[in-house]
Amino acid sequence: MAKKTLKKKDPWKLKKWYSVYAPKIFGNQKIADIPATEPEQLIGRVIETTLRDLTGDFTKTHVKLFFKITDVKGESAYTELKKQELLRSYMRSQVRRNTTKVDRIMDVKTKDGRKARVQVTAITAKRVQQSREKEIRNILGNVIKQEASNKDIEQFVLELVLGKIASAAYREAKKIYPLKRVEISKTKIFA
Repeated sequence: MAKKTLKKKDPWKLKKWYSVYAPKIFGNQKIADIPATEPEQLIGRVIETTLRDLTGDFTKTHVKLFFKITDVKGESAYTELKKQELLRSYMRSQVRRNTTKVDRIMDVKTKDGRKARVQVTAITAKRVQQSREKEIRNILGNVIKQEASNKDIEQFVLELVLGKIASAAYREAKKIYPLKRVEISKTKIFA
């Protein structure tokens, strides 16, 4: 007797495409289309994009943004910012011979009680002594903590990503020693 062959359903035909949108602070722009069989499968997924894709500014190609899907309504998925970081190749290109890279990693709390871990990097114009390096590190930390305590998480994240907080830290830290630049190299937002 011959065996019956069962037709196998193609799993891709069962999937629907969902549009993923950035948070309100980035203008609710569409950032991706992703497939899923059930909307619940989307929650918790992380989408990676660049700031250039959101703003159209070609000078922001080196800023990577990671969005986590938190809500699905119909065929639309909504996100919140989970992490921001600069490309390693960009950071390496900024450090030259006879300069010093000063890093400061700290946990900050915003006005609305949310927590974030921020890594700020300053690059000096010339080599610097350790005592000056320590002073620069303290000033960077003080500026970031002060900015975080005065803003809610949305304002804080927007100013971090756009570079306003980095420029405020630059203005304060250059009083100690000439700096080439200050960058927020990583930011991670906790739930």
